[in-house]
Amino acid sequence: MQPDDLRLFDALPTPHLLLDADLVVVQVNPAYARLVGVSAGELAGRHVLEAFPPRPAVLGRGGAQRLQRCLEHVLATGAPEVPPGEPYAVVDPRAGRAAERRWSSLAVPVLDESGDVELILQRVEESTEHVHDRRARRRRHRAEERWRTRALVAESEVLARVREARAAREAERARARELAALADAAVRVAAAEDVDELTDVLVNRALAALGAQGGAVAVREGDVVRLSITASLGDRIQVLYSTLPLDSPLPAAVSAATGRRILLRDRAQTVAYGHGAEEIVVNSGCQAWACLPLTTTGPGPGSRPGAAAARGVVLGSLLIGWSRAQAFTPAELDVLDAFAAQCAQALARIQAREAQRVQAEQTAQLAQALQRALLSEPVHAEGLDVVTRYRPAAQHARVGGDWCDSFVTPRGDTTLVVGDVCGHDREAAATMGQVRSMLRALAYTVGEPPAGVLRLLDAALRGLVVQAPASAVVVSVERDASRSGPGAHRLRWSNAGHPPPLLIHPDGRTELLRSEAELLLGVDADTSRSDHDADLAPGATLLLYTDGLVERRDSDLDAGLAWLARTAGALTGAGLGPAALCDALLEQVAGTAEDDVVLLALRVRGAGPALTTRSG
Repeated sequence: MQPDDLRLFDALPTPHLLLDADLVVVQVNPAYARLVGVSAGELAGRHVLEAFPPRPAVLGRGGAQRLQRCLEHVLATGAPEVPPGEPYAVVDPRAGRAAERRWSSLAVPVLDESGDVELILQRVEESTEHVHDRRARRRRHRAEERWRTRALVAESEVLARVREARAAREAERARARELAALADAAVRVAAAEDVDELTDVLVNRALAALGAQGGAVAVREGDVVRLSITASLGDRIQVLYSTLPLDSPLPAAVSAATGRRILLRDRAQTVAYGHGAEEIVVNSGCQAWACLPLTTTGPGPGSRPGAAAARGVVLGSLLIGWSRAQAFTPAELDVLDAFAAQCAQALARIQAREAQRVQAEQTAQLAQALQRALLSEPVHAEGLDVVTRYRPAAQHARVGGDWCDSFVTPRGDTTLVVGDVCGHDREAAATMGQVRSMLRALAYTVGEPPAGVLRLLDAALRGLVVQAPASAVVVSVERDASRSGPGAHRLRWSNAGHPPPLLIHPDGRTELLRSEAELLLGVDADTSRSDHDADLAPGATLLLYTDGLVERRDSDLDAGLAWLARTAGALTGAGLGPAALCDALLEQVAGTAEDDVVLLALRVRGAGPALTTRSG
């Protein structure tokens, strides 16, 4: 390698090593030495399998390692290969012992003037943590890994083309530095998060490397092309050409619509192109232009899962302008095409991520609307104030199985229900709708106390084959019109595996209505159910809730229940009504609740002595 090559090689921010045709290490850059924890001097001159011996478990037939076969295939065919990610025992200098490490890599041939493979350039990336990740994490990041692989291939292609251009033009040192800067820009393009950042990389890195004055990233959006234009082309260009019809004759639109590369080498060619091109030259100061299509080599954004992969999808175009005439030699066009391919992959990844974000946001909004539609308005009952609240967990923001209900039965009793179907997806929400509707119908028509309603619901779930493990607490509030004061309202409840209701006495004392644990709904239709009852005093408050209010991964349920009793008592003692109480509780768990929260609060109007409770 020439001295300038070595400086470029050492300056690369990603780990690389060079192997000769005998698979002996010629050179490693500092990033590679840091990755493996071994100095460049210790690796140079050693066979790659001697430096990193394979484990016996991964050897193939005849004792050959898959990495060796892969590298020999590169030597034989002159084509890039992705070596398998083998485990290696590498000494950790901090721990003083060997630890298993894995790397993903890409092997690219470097040809001599005769077209024979002279060297192998291997680009390496740490993949140990990814190998040890759980299967679910691998599924989530599978798409990102595909983009990463494409970025690695494109990056190595740019680097290979840089070296080929340097070998052909050793005398043009300035040009080599420009190409190296372009390779660095390609790496940064691969990491861009949005179109504005993509354009920013174009401004600060790529255009300087290409000696260009300005440019734009043009993105197809239906029947129009939207351009993110660099400020260096002038305010008038940004105003006039930020949006073009897809059928516009201007190069950015033509290239985006047809996938054609358009080259205008000097002022004469640009003016001869017509369609207002002369005005663009005057306003931008650029006489030469290159417009390159941004074309993916895989499925485009929005492709349906399972559909045939669309090949050659044109996402837009890359427009670059120079103040001086350009020759556009074959070597220069190869570099421009490679950089455009890198930009296309970055743009495809950006659009896919944005589409996923929009879809997730729309799904979340629809899910919350569905969830709220399934939560009935609070009942209006004589002598009682009833309020309900629902707040989805911030980290989920999707539909789940929590619900509440309140209604007056034909007998005049007020029935309150809060429940939770296991799960946090659309299936759980659909099942919740079934369970809620069946429970409401049974409680309204059969005239049974809460325990009887739950027994009938268990039987209905079994008979209708509804797979719905769910918790629920059913409360019936009865009013004796002939009585006033203590005992005028009487509550009766039954609990199927749900957190206990909280009673807040008029004087602020709190009482969790615990009872002997009973099975969830949908588990055993023959299980027994028990009723419990109490006299409600005027001014007393009953709070029903789902477990998202009190359960946390870092504490047990008893701690959450104790917090609720203490906090609700203090808030009620401070004079908060049912609605303000629910809002204050939700405010206290905002940002920490790990599950959806449903609240239903009932307040007996008036003031009076505390209630007494008993079980039956």
